[in-house]
Amino acid sequence: MMKKIKSIKQLQAAKKNLKQQQYMLEVRVKENWRELKEGLKPVNMVKDTFNTVLKNKAEANLGGGGIFKNAVLYGVSLLAKKVFDRNKKDRSGKSCD
Repeated sequence: MMKKIKSIKQLQAAKKNLKQQQYMLEVRVKENWRELKEGLKPVNMVKDTFNTVLKNKAEANLGGGGIFKNAVLYGVSLLAKKVFDRNKKDRSGKSCD
């Protein structure tokens, strides 16, 4: 609950605080919008799906937990990242003529 404003200085301070809050909220909205657009790109959707499938498959095959499971999951995720990064780099290097 806000305090009762009794002077011009308090009003100006409250106005300044509200503008700062508005700015921070606008920044968060812009960041969320960028993340949403990036996440909805077909390449990223395929990559996320592929990573999820690999992770689920590895968990099903390896059962419980442990160092071996974590090492395999880490290796698979690195491999998948390299493949998709290389694919993305190849696509960005091609001209559209």
